Amino acid sequence: MADEILEVTVRPDGRVELHVQGMEGMSCLAETEELVSRLGGDVESQELTAEAYVETAEEHHDQLWQ
Repeated sequence: MADEILEVTVRPDGRVELHVQGMEGMSCLAETEELVSRLGGDVESQELTAEAYVETAEEHHDQLWQ
């Protein structure tokens, strides 16, 4: 399993950028939700990486029971 890395960049104008690596599926959204909220909760834009579209076993299980 790859290391999970959360890179946080605070720009001089106060904008904050988050970049998540090593987390497959949409779990990155849930994992960063509290941090985003603590930083003000306003998301101007969001780009998902290829890792976000990898279906995890948990997501597959959830689809079977919907």
